[in-house]
This record gives sequence, C-alpha cells and structure tokens, in this order.
Amino acid sequence: MENNLGSVWLPKLAFLLFVVSLLTLDLEVTGAQIMGFTTLHFLIEPSDAVTTRGTNVLLNCTAESDQGFPVIKWKKDGVFLNLAVDERRQQFSNGSLLIQNIVHSRHHKPDEGLYQCEASLEGTGAIISRTAKVSVA
Repeated sequence: MENNLGSVWLPKLAFLLFVVSLLTLDLEVTGAQIMGFTTLHFLIEPSDAVTTRGTNVLLNCTAESDQGFPVIKWKKDGVFLNLAVDERRQQFSNGSLLIQNIVHSRHHKPDEGLYQCEASLEGTGAIISRTAKVSVA
C-alpha cells in the first residue's frame, strides 16, 4: 500500500517543485527579444469584372503597412503571373493590374479566370486578397 501511495505522489511533488523553481527564476527580457505587431492590410481589393474581347480590364489592389511599402504580386488561377514577359498585362506602382486587349475565342480564353493580389513584407509575411472573377461576354 505504501509503495502505491509513493508512486502517485512522488511525480506530483516533483512537478510542483519544478513549477516553483520556474516561478522563482529571475528572467530578464530585453527589448530585442520582444517583437511588436506589424499592420499589413488591403486598402483596395480586386472586384469581379465582365468585359468583352479587345477591351481592357483594370483590377485594383492597394495595401499598406506601418513597416514600409508592401510588395504586390498577382496570381491568376492560383499561379503567380510573370509580368516581365507578358506584354498585355501591366502592373502599376499602386499595385493595380491592367489587362489590355482582352483575348477570347471559343477554345482560347487566356484572360478569363480567378485573380488575386498578394501583398508581402520581407521578414514579416503576406496576405492574399479576395478572389476576383474576370469573365468575357
């Protein structure tokens, strides 16, 4: 009986002593160890658009942060756009995306799809906008 009682209370006593020793430690937290909260949010997110072949579409996206200017990138159908090699798509300095001369045929619909913008801060993270559907009538 005594052996069972000791096996129950001994682990509890050891845990209690561990907690007390943690509480009595004098821990010092320096300013370098405390990270502040960073705001990163959208001011404008893209909206759905219905357009016709040969016209232009403007998808707006603007974000801000208290830690500098976020980098804006665009996705179409979940894949980042490579705007450097796309002469019909252009991103403005405010983050908005212009799609010029909409292409649309029965079997070729490269501009239709789901678009999102991503705003990111290096070392902090990124946020993704709402999904905007571009349709060609």
